[in-house]
Formats: sequence, structure tokens, C-alpha cells
Amino acid sequence: MKAIDFSEGKIAGGMEVVKSYGSQGDFWEGLRERVIKRVKTALGRVLAEEVKGVVGCSKYERSEERKGYLNGSYERGLLSEYGWIEGIKVPRVRGISWTPSIWGRHKRRQRVLDKVILEGFLLGHSAATPGFAPRKTKRMFKRVFKGSISAQTVSNVVKLLDQDSEDFRRRRFEDKYRVLILDGLRIKLSLPVVQEKVVLMALGIKEDGTKELSGYQVVSSEKECFWWGFLEDLRDRGLRGDNLEVIVHDGMGGLSSAVAIVYPWVKVQRCVFHKISNLADKLENPFHRFAIMKDASEIYEAETLKELYSRLRAFCLKWQPKEPRKVKNFLRDFEQTLTYREYPEPWRTLIRTTNPLERFLEELQRRIKPMRRFPNQKSAERILYGLIFYVLNEQQQDVPSSKQIYTMSLT
Repeated sequence: MKAIDFSEGKIAGGMEVVKSYGSQGDFWEGLRERVIKRVKTALGRVLAEEVKGVVGCSKYERSEERKGYLNGSYERGLLSEYGWIEGIKVPRVRGISWTPSIWGRHKRRQRVLDKVILEGFLLGHSAATPGFAPRKTKRMFKRVFKGSISAQTVSNVVKLLDQDSEDFRRRRFEDKYRVLILDGLRIKLSLPVVQEKVVLMALGIKEDGTKELSGYQVVSSEKECFWWGFLEDLRDRGLRGDNLEVIVHDGMGGLSSAVAIVYPWVKVQRCVFHKISNLADKLENPFHRFAIMKDASEIYEAETLKELYSRLRAFCLKWQPKEPRKVKNFLRDFEQTLTYREYPEPWRTLIRTTNPLERFLEELQRRIKPMRRFPNQKSAERILYGLIFYVLNEQQQDVPSSKQIYTMSLT
């Protein structure tokens, strides 16, 4: 590739050369070759210096500190973040065992590329067909880095998430949450048979407004026993609830009973959105749907409690004769939907619904939708962890560990 001069006074000429290369598609390819050549040269020098330190002296040098003998060299390739580097000369050492520190034993790629492989797998690749996602990641990798990896390599890298997932599930945390938001996400598994599972999730909010994913667990349903076990696990790991003021949830399944058992002294805020949405199902007259939901919404728009209860009475008088069963269900635990009114802004808006967690679940659902279903529960836990910490956790620039948990700032 012809050298390009970008010195002062010659920038215009250099740019013309760039344009001419770019139009032919040769400029970037030539630049890649030059970068790889320089990296290869630098690696050779690093290896020479490293083996010199290991042996204790230079080639042909006599020394009592010598620990081994140089025995020629061999060539090997390395898949790096710059691309595939071929023909790197690696010194041989006789008399001692030595592995270059710039790569591990039997490794032919940089460790930093494991994160690239993992994120390539997680970013929207379909897992509907076994082996499809690894093959797609393999093609992407070859196109970008000009090097090849096997489908088994992709699978092995993804399995590295297992330990981090287990560490996160067992980690302990400080009892500093002021608000706890609970909700569930439905997923499907393929094995041993096609079945539906639920991912129970808890989002904690601290005094300073920081939101933190406290935990998640894949279970069979939202029955009371599963929510109870999930909440007990949180309490055993540090969430005793000494500073907990409000638990926000939608009241589905056995969640209400489980919360009352594990945290009986904590106030409950039933999600206003879900309370109103529940009116839309199984009405006596389906044409009442929009009208009854509109009237219910106007109840919560009242500025004072006196006005709110006045609107509630008007709502009951209007809809009791038409939809008696729905009005009865709406009045059940109605007081628990008003807890948010005890707090000033921005807490009032924050705890009124489960939206802070719902938005996260919607984004997670969008990511797993192309997958259709997970192969098994172990795979589901692994990929969910990867999506949460490597894809959705945009605030963390580095690969998270069990000590770095999903956090968001309250705005």
C-alpha cells in the first residue's frame, strides 16, 4: 500500500489518495494489513523479551542464572481484536516449561474477544434452532475479524456465564432499599417438553433514588409458594426490610399473600395501571370496556382524597347495576392503590405503578422474542443473565462480575 502523507500542506493530497482507495474498496483493507503487520512485529519483540527474562540470559550468553536454553522457534496464528495474525514466531525453550503471557495455553484468540463473541451471540441472535445462534455469530466474527471460530467455541464462551449467574444469585446485599417493585415475565422452554415458565424479578430503589435489580428466579408459575420462596431468599441474603417502606406489585397470582407473609409490616402499593386494566376482562357487556376504564382512571386523577372518594361513589352508582362483578373486584384492596398519595414527588409518580420494572421487562422481552423459547432452564438462566448484564446494562462499560449489579439512576 502506498504511503499517504498527511503532513501540513499536504492534507488535501492525502485525502485524494484516501478517496481513490476508498472508491476501490482497497484503502481500509490495506490499512488493516499495515496494522496487523505492525502488531505482529510488536508481538515478536514482546515474546523475545519475555523468553529472555524466563531463561535468564540472551542467546549464546553464558550465565549461572540460566534456567533453560532457546531451541529455535515455531509459527502460530492468533485471532486478535485487530484481525487474524498469521505466522507469529514463538521461541521454543528447552529445559523448562513456558507459555507466553499474551495468550493462554492452547488459546488461539485474545481473551478480550470472548466478550465480543458473547455479545454477538446475545444481541438478537435466534436460538429457536439448536446451533443456529453459534453459526450466525461465527459468520459475523469471520466477516469482521477475518478469522474463524467454531460453533463449539461460541457455546463454550456463553457457558462461562454460569458461574457469574450463580454468584449473582447467591450474593448478599445491604438492607438499604426504600421501595421494592415486584413483577414476573413469562418465557417458554423446549425441554423436557414445551412448557411455560415465569421469571420472578425484584427491583429495589434506595433513598437516593438509585434503582437496582435485586434478584430474579425462573420458576413454574406465579403461585404463592414460588413468590414466597423468592422473597424468603431475598430476606435470607440481606433484605430484612428494616428500611423498606413500600412494596409495589400488581397483585397477580399468590403475590399478595406471599408479601403479607414475608414482609407483613411493610405498606403495599397495588399498581394503579393493572387495577384499571383488570376491568377490561370478562365484562357482562364488552362494549362497556372503554367507558368503565375511563371512569376508573378519572378516580385517581382527583387532587384530594375527599374528591377521590366522591368520584369512587359515583363510579359505583353508575356501574354497579351494569357490571356488579367487576365493581366488586375493583373495590377489593382498593385502599392499597392509594398508598402513593402519602408521598411527595417524584416518589409519588415512581411508586404509583410497576412501570420502573415493567419498562425493563419489556426491553428484556423484546430481546428474547426472536429466540421463541429456551432449550432448558439452565440455558434460560444463563442467557437471561447475559442479556441483563451485557446488553441491557448500558451504564457499565466493563464486563460485570457478581459484585457489579444492574443499576439505574432515578431521573
